[in-house]
Amino acid sequence: MAGRGPVRQHQPVAVVKAAHGYAVIDTETTGILTGWHHRIAEIAVVHVDPRGHVTDEWVTLVNPDRDLGPQAIHGIRAADARRAPRFEQLAGDLVERLRGRVVVAHNWPFDAMHLRAEFGRLGVDTPFEPDAGLCTMRAAGRARLSSGRSLIDCCAAAGLPERAWHAAIDDARGAGELLAFLLRHAPSAVDVTDAHLQAADWAWPDLEPRRTSTVRRTAIGHFEPHFLARLVERMPRDGEPAVDAYYAMLDDALLDRQISATEGDALIQIAHDLGLHKNEVVALHLSYLRDLAREAWSDQIVTDDERNDLLTVATLLALDPAIVGTILDEERDAAREPAPGQERKVGGLVLRPGDKVVLTGDMKRARADIAAEATAAGIRVTSAVSKQTRVLAAADPDSMSGKAKRARECGVPVVSEDAFLQALAKLIRS
Repeated sequence: MAGRGPVRQHQPVAVVKAAHGYAVIDTETTGILTGWHHRIAEIAVVHVDPRGHVTDEWVTLVNPDRDLGPQAIHGIRAADARRAPRFEQLAGDLVERLRGRVVVAHNWPFDAMHLRAEFGRLGVDTPFEPDAGLCTMRAAGRARLSSGRSLIDCCAAAGLPERAWHAAIDDARGAGELLAFLLRHAPSAVDVTDAHLQAADWAWPDLEPRRTSTVRRTAIGHFEPHFLARLVERMPRDGEPAVDAYYAMLDDALLDRQISATEGDALIQIAHDLGLHKNEVVALHLSYLRDLAREAWSDQIVTDDERNDLLTVATLLALDPAIVGTILDEERDAAREPAPGQERKVGGLVLRPGDKVVLTGDMKRARADIAAEATAAGIRVTSAVSKQTRVLAAADPDSMSGKAKRARECGVPVVSEDAFLQALAKLIRS
């Protein structure tokens, strides 16, 4: 990318007065402002020695205990973040990686603000003021490296490799490489100040490192094993197990024709609570699919949409989709209305005028536009979840927002944005 031309003459490498070199930090957050209760959702620390060589790196997702905000930017899934440690669980480990080092970040004041807020919630004072860290964004400007301020622009101007930007470890690596470049080509731009050294020598309180297990992002293309794989296979029992609660949970989980990680965990938990073994759950899934097929035949015809819906459910329940045709054939002559209390609602979520719905998360479409469209269709869009709420539509069905927590407490289904919009479109067309 065209810039004003970096200083490329080879000068002596700057020597860091701090004992251990640099700690290059990057954080991914749920939003910009800590005053709006935004939190750190991922943090990476890359150790760089005084000559610019990487000696260690560490990264983990952080459970922010709230909605993840702009997921389209940082790409963090709630299914991963909810398994991650909370900040208080890893604070001691983080301090251990910062102690005695000059802290570095690209746009340091932003990371400093969020680190101050996170430690402040624990009652811990920090040295993380705007001048306490070495900011590679400012240093690149002093070196006249690029006309752009972003890490992407500065790294491109320095001829550094492309990375998966907006992942904490890649951004920290990029900032570390940019620091090394500046140490070689413009050392005066990254001079260590007394404020940097005072922060490195900060007298931290006794935060014992817990060696907390870190949690990484799920790799692109990786698929988690189906929740059924986590159930124990046992011999069939004598007598019928109580299954109504499992069926009810399955109804809610399949409302948007997907099973989120949170819903999968809930199904596992209720199967354990009911003492269900894997073979019994597979039998329940077959029975569930058969009930759907019976309802599909209740009007003496199965449409392509209904058949495709049954194929979707079969796949979600880890059943061979080929069995759908067999079950439909078997149920053709036995078609009947479902018994009271056994309706399975082929086609998933159905919205009706007067339904109360709540929206949560940073959705692909503007929430105000979705709310206006729903309201025009007769849906009551409210800000708070109650037991009268039909569904909570979430940007991420595994959302950890307060609304999502309340929905699960009330037994209100949490559905995806896409499923909600599809149901809304059907209502508008009807």
